[in-house]
Amino acid sequence: MYKLKQLPEDFVVIELPVVKAEPRGKYLYFWMKKKEKNTLDAVKELAKMLWIKEKDIGFAGSKDKHAVTEQMISFTGITKEMVENLNIKQVLLQFYGYGKTPISLGDLQGNEFEITVRNLTKEKIEEITLVENYFDEQRFSTQNVEIGRHLLKKEFAEAVSLIDEEKVKSYLDQKPKDYVGALKILPSRLLRMYVNAYQSYLWNKTVAAYLEQKGNVLKKVKYSGGEVVFVSDLAKCKDLKVPLIGFGHEEVEDEEIQEIIDKIMEEERLSYADFIIKQIPALTLEGELRKVVIPVHDLEIGRKAKDELNPGKKKVEISFTLPKGSYATLVIKRIIS
Repeated sequence: MYKLKQLPEDFVVIELPVVKAEPRGKYLYFWMKKKEKNTLDAVKELAKMLWIKEKDIGFAGSKDKHAVTEQMISFTGITKEMVENLNIKQVLLQFYGYGKTPISLGDLQGNEFEITVRNLTKEKIEEITLVENYFDEQRFSTQNVEIGRHLLKKEFAEAVSLIDEEKVKSYLDQKPKDYVGALKILPSRLLRMYVNAYQSYLWNKTVAAYLEQKGNVLKKVKYSGGEVVFVSDLAKCKDLKVPLIGFGHEEVEDEEIQEIIDKIMEEERLSYADFIIKQIPALTLEGELRKVVIPVHDLEIGRKAKDELNPGKKKVEISFTLPKGSYATLVIKRIIS
């Protein structure tokens, strides 16, 4: 079986930003290069060292811990020199320019990936231009889906019990039954991440069921939330969009997709009204459409070479570009067999 991310340098992600630098502005833009930290952890550390709130640091997309990543972030309320004087292990910051707006989630065109796949023997590697747009493990982590499910069902005590945050525990030591209050001390984008993870899980289930019904199944690959289905006749779905279920979700035109969604919601004992969370309004998330198929640009597959980390095995370097919100690990799962 092939191996990914044996070294952080095996998985390089370079963000393609949309922001443009200006000579002056309220916000500072910096390139952040990091490894062995995910974006939220890096932002938390930066905010603590600069004595600012985490929300004063903006970023376009959350990047994985087990990788070398480069992305644009924004600061407000501090000086350029304060950032440049920081010394943080495994994080490099380079000034890019000023801007009039903060960097927000989604403010990117896509990402470039340079991936080393290891532990290969006789695996075949397929060249593709399209891939199924599933969410992958980085979205779900260990408990994110379950926490999101509890939040939607208003099971706040159960959600809190799964969140490993010291300030949450300290809050409950003072107010043992105030689970909503404990949740509210967390950054709203962290709480939204849990609900987003559950939405993503539901989306994956919907798309996998639809492609299994309508497509020519090529293979199925297991992951923590079940399995993803890859099909050989993907081009016929290139214009198809499936909703991330949320408040205000409207029935889709494709009756078969709607039937699958209805069945999954029944299994989950879920209603659209559950996505309204009055106790924490920031978590009331609307549904939105997501493409089932995305393009894979500039795919390059290198020649297999000796794998110094796995004696007797081979490695190969693969690079490509994906639109924002898509997962390079899914491309690897698709092309290697």
